[in-house]
Amino acid sequence: MEEKKWYSLHVQSGFENRVKANILKALKEEGLENKVEEIFIPAVEKVIFKVAGKEKGEIPLRGEPRIHEIEGEEGKKVVFKIEDGKVWVESCECEKKKCIPDKPIEKIGQKIKCPENKVEAKIELRDKLYPGYIFIKADLDKNVQSTIRRVPRVLGFVSAGGKPVVVPEAEIQAMRERLKKGVPKIKKLKFDIGDKVKIKEGPFIGFEGSISEIDPEREKIIVLVNIFDRQTPVELEFDQIEKIS
Repeated sequence: MEEKKWYSLHVQSGFENRVKANILKALKEEGLENKVEEIFIPAVEKVIFKVAGKEKGEIPLRGEPRIHEIEGEEGKKVVFKIEDGKVWVESCECEKKKCIPDKPIEKIGQKIKCPENKVEAKIELRDKLYPGYIFIKADLDKNVQSTIRRVPRVLGFVSAGGKPVVVPEAEIQAMRERLKKGVPKIKKLKFDIGDKVKIKEGPFIGFEGSISEIDPEREKIIVLVNIFDRQTPVELEFDQIEKIS
């Protein structure tokens, strides 16, 4: 059996988790599930709290047990418990319209709502290091590649010379550590739209491209990189690139 290695897959941004689920389903239908060891989305699962549609805070889904109290309409409180990757209502001052569902949630996209107080808790993927990309550890033979490429919203593997590029295990571990610690604030660097840059960190290390967008507030930059023989936008942080002189 071939040693399983990490590969980067370009997918439609915002659908990373859905694509992951559909890939696993497609592999199982083809009897290829043993060919894939893990699918990793470099992001953090968080519980997002809203009142009347306005975001009021967020808490990581994993980690130490937490109690989070939200004040809804007319000052009535909803108390949530987050523990072991699950979220539920510990107590609520609602009287007529009870919170739904009345059981814990634990999957991305699931939510708990208190209609009376207009309070909501929803599990989402936040702090994505590479929006639009997921990473697959697999024995990537032709059957596996073909099955994955047929999944909706899959755009293709990051490749060089027509072959998917192997992502070093060390890079995957570095991403995991970065997510655990949180992305630190860094000193802003001076870049301009149109600058030619080289990626010096992450799964696209060594790729070159040009800056198309700059977001100073979020300290993010969009670099157009030549992938699959077309210009593909890759979102990066300031400290992940360097100018090409």
